[in-house]
Amino acid sequence: MILEVILNFTQLDISNKTQVYINKKNQFKLQNTKHHSVFLILRLFLSSMNVATWGTADLSILYQDWYAQNALDGSIYTCSSTPWQTDPWWKLDLMKTYSVNRVTITSKPDCTSCESWLNGAEIRVGNVSLNVSSNPVCAVISTIPTGATYSYSCHGMEGRYIIVNNPGTSKCVTPCEVGVYSPVGNLATGRNVTQSSTNGSWITEQAIDLDPGFKQPSSTCSSTNVQTNPYWRVDLSYIYRVSRVVITNRLDCCPERINGAEIRIGNSLENNGNNNPICAVISSIPAGVSSTYICNDMEGRYVNLIIPGDSRILTLCEVEVYGEGVIKQGKSSYK
Repeated sequence: MILEVILNFTQLDISNKTQVYINKKNQFKLQNTKHHSVFLILRLFLSSMNVATWGTADLSILYQDWYAQNALDGSIYTCSSTPWQTDPWWKLDLMKTYSVNRVTITSKPDCTSCESWLNGAEIRVGNVSLNVSSNPVCAVISTIPTGATYSYSCHGMEGRYIIVNNPGTSKCVTPCEVGVYSPVGNLATGRNVTQSSTNGSWITEQAIDLDPGFKQPSSTCSSTNVQTNPYWRVDLSYIYRVSRVVITNRLDCCPERINGAEIRIGNSLENNGNNNPICAVISSIPAGVSSTYICNDMEGRYVNLIIPGDSRILTLCEVEVYGEGVIKQGKSSYK
């Protein structure tokens, strides 16, 4: 089965009982959640993407037939390379600006003596094409063992160009594979959610229904009753690197209710997930405003919002969770 994702609000019929809705942000939800395998396939496809393969690569100087594009062909045995020169670079043009969570570099698999060639190379992300060294630095490569793939976190740096440059004289740049990972889609959409209590029709799922609740908050926002330590939790089903969480506050009244809420991310359900590490504490969000909280690639399956204290109400009109890469143990080396 081939799914064509049209980048406007569209409806896809997976079967006569399952419908998938995808909007222009690549957010989706299933009408029939029995089709869990379809849900997982779509979630894995839409939540994380290596955008490097869509771009075109270049080198400061080409060495023989070690073409720049070899670093994007999916094979670690066909590498790109410059000759020995001053300040060599490899550059990827992504064709448009992306938010970059991480860049992966794979070194030559069959050359132990080449292991040091990338030592000190800089990974840069930015929008400057000609003077590549003026782009901001994401990371500096200390060393990559022979044939290994190392991942470097760029924490949402934005740019059209990804550069690997090696400053100095008698240097070369020899990436065998380069990956550029950008968050795509809201990880919270369609997930299982729960809250400590429910105030009437303000059910839990309405915080992830893609509707910010500006017209009908009681049918598009979630809310607990007045209670001690109210909380709301989304189960992402897998462990993700969470780069940011976006919270939309209620428009029609009482924006101060959200003040002091903690955003927690982790893998434990101890105390209903409310003991997981804190990404951020919400000081305030104006009425109807969506505020973004940077979580710096915190790893976790559960995202909680909790307001500590007595006689509190937790009202959420939309919760968005952005990140990338279902973490698979033992598959890669991470720096």
